[in-house]
Amino acid sequence: MDALDMETSAVAVVAYSNGVPFIAFRSLSDLAGGGSGSNEISTFFQLAAHNSALVVRSFLESL
Repeated sequence: MDALDMETSAVAVVAYSNGVPFIAFRSLSDLAGGGSGSNEISTFFQLAAHNSALVVRSFLESL
């Protein structure tokens, strides 16, 4: 599976164009209609948010 992220890409291009350091952490909470059946966001939203917070905290602690 591939994940495409237009929003973060746009911010990254603007940051790069202006010489501003940039890092992004993103989590997937659903398949955006790519899965069979109903949208999975209600199942995976909390897990994605929790995992994203763990990654950001770990990154900040390593600074």
